[in-house]
Parts: sequence; structure tokens; C-alpha cells
Amino acid sequence: FVCRHLEADYYCIAPDFRGMGQSEHSASPLGYFFFEYLADVHVLFRHFSPDQAVWVLGHSMGGNVAALYAGSYPDRVSHFINIEGFGIFDMPPDLGPKRVRQWIDELGTKSFQVYKSLDALASRLRESNRYLTEDRSLFLAKHLSRQVDGGFQITADPKHKYVNPYLFQLNNVYPFWRRIEAKCLLISAEHTNMQHWITEDQDFKAEMARRLKHFPEGARHIEIPGAGHMVHHDQPEVLARIAKEFLKT
Repeated sequence: FVCRHLEADYYCIAPDFRGMGQSEHSASPLGYFFFEYLADVHVLFRHFSPDQAVWVLGHSMGGNVAALYAGSYPDRVSHFINIEGFGIFDMPPDLGPKRVRQWIDELGTKSFQVYKSLDALASRLRESNRYLTEDRSLFLAKHLSRQVDGGFQITADPKHKYVNPYLFQLNNVYPFWRRIEAKCLLISAEHTNMQHWITEDQDFKAEMARRLKHFPEGARHIEIPGAGHMVHHDQPEVLARIAKEFLKT
């Protein structure tokens, strides 16, 4: 939805991550290793823009991937728009044994529900996002599903539902963010639900302020009104306008 407003001025690439959307599933029964996504975008950037730094817009997991990539290859990213991709819960070391055991016990147990029709799947998407319009939900339902016996099922690899066996710890993430050389625009949603996966008992706004300080000096932070976490679905026109203004700088 955002690309429709950008493609007249920019060459837009909107890939599905491995094992998601229309991309192939991993042959490994063990799930997905997070840093594979960084290697994937590196190959994409090298293919489409071998000699010039790229402009990257990433949302949620995509924002986290892009931030880690921009810190790993600071010379390859010129402008970076990070939408609600500011990490997840800072996991304590004592959680490690529990997560490894949970990961092993979950292997081979995950699947996606089958919906009787595309309309039913679109309705389920709207239940998860009150800002999603009917036409956009149907578009997403068609792109994200495949026809199976009994109806339609999400095409993503259910192995994505496994818990990761390794811990996400902010002290390992901040050095990547601090090494970013790209011009940065950090975007939050007015009605975000990020607090459910980045804080426990902490004050959410204070925790966000702490995290944003680790991005490069001069990074601008704005909040988009009338949007939940899925900003690019809820306010694509507004997001595209803000992106165009930022990319001109």
C-alpha cells in the first residue's frame, strides 16, 4: 500500500522474508535463524544496487533486521526509516534453559488455521487490526494465503511460530544501532501495542526513550496518529508522504 504512493518517484522492492508470504520455506526442521534475514537483504541490495547505498524502510521485524544490517554495513544504507522496529523484551540470562527446552519441545507441533473462505480470513485480519479496511484486508488475505482442503491457509511456514532458542538482549543490539551512519527517521504509532513485547513492569514511554537514544545522534522520532502497530496498513498515504519528505533530505 505504501509502494503505490512511492513508485512514481522511487524504485520500490517489497520482499517477503524467507518462509513468509510467497517466499519458499526453509528445508530445515529446526526453524529460522534470525541473522539469515540480514544475509538475505544483503544479497538483495547487492543485486539491485551494487554500487550505491540503498534507502531502507523497515517495519517491526523488518525494522529490527534493517537496523542490525545498517549497523553491520553502515556504508550500504543511505537513509533508514524504522517503523516500530525497536527491539523486543530484553531477556534475562536465566531464561535461556527454559527457551531452549521450549524450542525443542515445540519442534514439529505448529500449524496454521484453515479458513473456509478468503472473506473469513480477511475478517480475522480485521479482528487483529481495527484500522484495517475491508478492501486492504481482502488484498492481504489473497496474498498471504493458499487454497487447501477445506478452504484457505496462511502460506507462511509454521516453523516461524517456534520460540527462538537464543535470547534477545539489548546489550547485544545497541552496538549495531550506534554504528548506523544512515540518516534515520524513527516512527511510532499513536496506538501501538509494542508495550506488550518490549516491557514487563517498566514505564513504556521511558523504556522507548531509553532505546531511541542508542540510535545515531540527529535521528528524528515522530508518531503517526490514527494508526496501530501496522502503520503501513493503517495510514499508508501518511507514511508515504512522510517518507518522501525524509528521503529528500
